[in-house]
Amino acid sequence: MTRASIPRTVFAGAGAFLLTLAALLRFYVYESVLVLPLEQGRTYRMVALDADYFDTGTLTSHTGVPLVSTTTLSGDAGAGNADTAVWVEFTSLTTGTGNRIDYHERRTAFDRRTGMAVDCCESYVDEDPDARQSGLAFRLPFRAEPRSYPMYDTTLRLAVPLRYERQEQINGLRTYRYSYTAGPVKIEDFPEQFPGKVLGLPAWRAIGVSRYAQVTRTLWVEPESGLTVKAEERHRQGLRTPDGIERKESLRADLVMSEEDVAARVSDVRAFTRWVLVVRDLLPAVFLAAGGLLVLWGLRPGRSPRAPEPADAGAGPGRPGPAELAEPAQSAGVVMERVWPPKPAGGVMERVWPPKATGAGPERERG
Repeated sequence: MTRASIPRTVFAGAGAFLLTLAALLRFYVYESVLVLPLEQGRTYRMVALDADYFDTGTLTSHTGVPLVSTTTLSGDAGAGNADTAVWVEFTSLTTGTGNRIDYHERRTAFDRRTGMAVDCCESYVDEDPDARQSGLAFRLPFRAEPRSYPMYDTTLRLAVPLRYERQEQINGLRTYRYSYTAGPVKIEDFPEQFPGKVLGLPAWRAIGVSRYAQVTRTLWVEPESGLTVKAEERHRQGLRTPDGIERKESLRADLVMSEEDVAARVSDVRAFTRWVLVVRDLLPAVFLAAGGLLVLWGLRPGRSPRAPEPADAGAGPGRPGPAELAEPAQSAGVVMERVWPPKPAGGVMERVWPPKATGAGPERERG
C-alpha cells in the first residue's frame, strides 16, 4: 500500500460511517422515539364562564355560574412495557367556589404507538372494572392523519368517531381540527326518587329518573407530534322519567381550554418540532453530504507514479555508452585522445583512438 492510499482509505471509511449514521438517525433513532411515554404527569383546565347546573343533592338549580373542569393524568410506569403504557385520568368539574358537581376517574392501558386502548392491566372507569374501553384512549398518535379516528369518551363510556374537519392556525401553529358529537346517551340511573315538583310534575308525585348526556368535543392537534394544543367541550345533560321525556336540564356547560394551557402546549409542540428538525432532517442531511464527499475523495484514483527513464542500451560495466563514444570535445585547438580499451595491468597492446590526423603509424606492442 502506497503512502497516498492510506489517507484515502481512511477518508472512505469515515465517509461510510457518516452515511450509516445518517441512515440510523433518519430511519431508526427518529422512528424508535415515536412512542407514548410510560411516565406521565400533566394537568390542564377548561373553563365555562356562563354555565347552568342542577344540584341533585340539594335539588336546586344554579344558572349563569362559572365552572372549571380539571383533568390530571398520571402514568403507572411499573404496569407498562415496551409496547403498552398505563395511565390514570382524574377529571373533576367544580364551581368557582370549589364545590364538586361531577367527577370521573379511569385507568386505561393503550398501545404506545397507535394510542389505541388495550383491554388489560386492571383497567376501569368510575369504579366499574367491567367497563370496556376502545378507540383512542387519550390522544392522537404521532404523525396524525387528516381522517377519522375512533375515540373513547369517558362521560358516555363508549367510542365515538372523531372526524377530521380542516386545518387551522393556533398561535401561529398549523393544526388539524377534529370534532365529534355523540348522545344523548343514558349514563346514570338515580337510586332514589325525585319529587314531582322539581321535575315540573304534580307535587304529590315521586318518580325515578335517569341522567342522559350529550357531548360535543373539538380538538386542535399538531399532526407531527399528535399533541392536542387546544380543546373545547360542550356538555348537555338532562333528567328523564321512565317515559323517556326529559323533565329537567341538569347541566349546560361550554368548556374552553385556558389561554395559559394553550400557550404551554404550543411551547411543548415547538420544542418537539425543533428536535425533529435536528434529528430527522438537519443531522442526517449534514452527515449524508459529508459522508458522500469523503467516500468520493477516498475512492478517487490517485496520480500514477512516473516511470523511470531507460538506461543506455550500449552502456555496461567497463564499456562506454553512446555519449562517451561521441566526438571528443575540442578546446583551444587541442585534439583530445582516448585510449580504448584501457591498458591492462602487466603490459598490453595499446591502441590509440581516434587515429591522428597527420597520419597513422603502425601499431606497437609493448611487452
